[in-house]
Amino acid sequence: MIKHVIFDFDGTIVDSIDLSIELFNELADKYKFNRILNNQLDYLRNLSFVERCRAVKVPLYRIPLLGIEITRNYRKIVGELRIFEGIYDVIHRLKEQGLELSIISSNSGENIKAFLKENGIDVFNGVYCSRNLFGKEKIIDRFIKKHSLEKDEVIYIGDEYRDVMACKISNVKVIAVSWGFDSPDMLLKAGPDFIVESPQGIIKFLIPRAG
Repeated sequence: MIKHVIFDFDGTIVDSIDLSIELFNELADKYKFNRILNNQLDYLRNLSFVERCRAVKVPLYRIPLLGIEITRNYRKIVGELRIFEGIYDVIHRLKEQGLELSIISSNSGENIKAFLKENGIDVFNGVYCSRNLFGKEKIIDRFIKKHSLEKDEVIYIGDEYRDVMACKISNVKVIAVSWGFDSPDMLLKAGPDFIVESPQGIIKFLIPRAG
């Protein structure tokens, strides 16, 4: 029985794709990487994270420092970000059902909490962050241990291939959402337990009797 639902943040709760590209392109100009063009987005959504980095000529060793810089710049545009349509209702519906909710993200706690408060969804039991873009399974495992949960009592909701793979390594169920950074085809390659095309699909999966 699911007791705790863990959400990813960017690409799952918040529609930050366009602004993330904008932030990346600012750094691309600064460090002489390839900019991401609008007509490239569908192509990039079908690549793994590592393949995307290669496509825009970003050396993998630069990723940690670039992540810090993007997160810092992100703070300036938090007020411009919008919640995905339907996610507000999903979060409050799950809360009404007595489920505990948390966020695990590679964004910063400061950014996430500011957005949650601004958008009336500051109802999460906890926000957990890691600067490591890979190895999310480690923070998932620590989370489960900290809260004395069984793995079958937890489900993760995310939008990227690496989210799904982290959950498979941690042996927890995962719902993949199709409206985020990775394409549905890319997500299916990872083998999520379920993939949803709309926020209402989350409700139908977690609350089977919901209409």
